[in-house]
Amino acid sequence: MKRKFFVALAALFAMCSVEKALAWGGFGHSAIAYAAEQLVEPEVRQKCRQYLGTTITYQASWMDAYRSIKPYTACDDWHSTNIDAKGKVVKGLPTTGAYHIERIRKEMGGGKYKQLPDSLVKINIQYLIHMIGDHHCPVHVRWNKESHPQYFYSLQKKGKKLGYHSFWDGSIGTWRKGWTADKFYAKMQHLTPKQAKKVQKGDGYSWTQQTANTARQCFALTPKGTDIVKLTKEERKAIHAITDRQMQLGAYRLAGVLNEIFGE
Repeated sequence: MKRKFFVALAALFAMCSVEKALAWGGFGHSAIAYAAEQLVEPEVRQKCRQYLGTTITYQASWMDAYRSIKPYTACDDWHSTNIDAKGKVVKGLPTTGAYHIERIRKEMGGGKYKQLPDSLVKINIQYLIHMIGDHHCPVHVRWNKESHPQYFYSLQKKGKKLGYHSFWDGSIGTWRKGWTADKFYAKMQHLTPKQAKKVQKGDGYSWTQQTANTARQCFALTPKGTDIVKLTKEERKAIHAITDRQMQLGAYRLAGVLNEIFGE
């Protein structure tokens, strides 16, 4: 019981103190969830809050907090999706997040959520909030190591080794000093209804493929051995442009899926 309390407390701190969070799991997830919460239809927002018992934003990092706690350990693999030797998304694997994004859409869409227990609807919403966010993070694709060895190198920070994932899933990639989730939403580029509909097309697999293609730009910006302290202002701007765009896409697509499931 104590362990669950402290894990939940840590998750709450990550969600509420997004201006200090250094990971996609903190600021990135909170920003995506908050933006989606503003973008969904009002009645959909209310339904989600009724099932969750909280705001959508509050649940942004739930999967990170509970991934190592029974009975949720199976979802530990759902934070990313495999890419094959040709750089294409692998479909149909139950150990991938894209698979479960589509499974939940199928199981709950068309009003079918009304026939499910409230507890199952709640956890499915929690999964969608986090998985759709994760699948827009450039390093949440599982590259094939044999065919893409360049995707497993390290960077540097003041001469010390820094994991590539740690960088792009961390402060330089998503952090904005002094920013909160609502500030990101205010400054985020807002799409017209036509533009929003266009980016919301597709599914978890096609969205993951787009993220994988974007990841190639990330690797080009930070080649092996790059000392992140020496990145120029222009390079940092380019990095932020990528992550800001990915968070924007994640927010609109999360909102689209929730509208699709709970809209009348």
